[in-house]
Amino acid sequence: MKKINRMGFMLAETLLVTAFVAGVLIYAFIQFTNLNKNYEYSYMYNSINELYLLEDVKDYILSDNNSLEKIKSGLISSDYVELNDCSIFTDKEYCKKLFDIINIDNIIVANNYIKNDVTYHDEDFTTFIHKINGSGDSEYRLIASFKNSTYATLRFGD
Repeated sequence: MKKINRMGFMLAETLLVTAFVAGVLIYAFIQFTNLNKNYEYSYMYNSINELYLLEDVKDYILSDNNSLEKIKSGLISSDYVELNDCSIFTDKEYCKKLFDIINIDNIIVANNYIKNDVTYHDEDFTTFIHKINGSGDSEYRLIASFKNSTYATLRFGD
């Protein structure tokens, strides 16, 4: 038997190995992209430092019964209550100093379950609000954006 023109086998083998290597590289790239995106989310959303800072704000809200009642009445007619200007608090200077020390850019209180059509004047803040799932037994949710471009949310209430 004569061996006639075996070049086709080498070409087929090269194409097969190239396709396999390309598939592995594409799979690795997709996994790395997902890993990198999740790492970015873990830094930007609900980091430990920001959650502790929101815990201080929550304690301040709960210690001021007047502000808590204003928040509850405000949430009856609106999707959220803004706390940025400290107008609902009894001690406005303490509130402003607290927000300044912990570098809060925007802060709102909303019901635990937030509708997906809620919009805020900051697009990144709105994106974070839409990522919140509304699980848990708490009645209210404290949502904040910080000056270092991170976001956090904390549930509170009965």
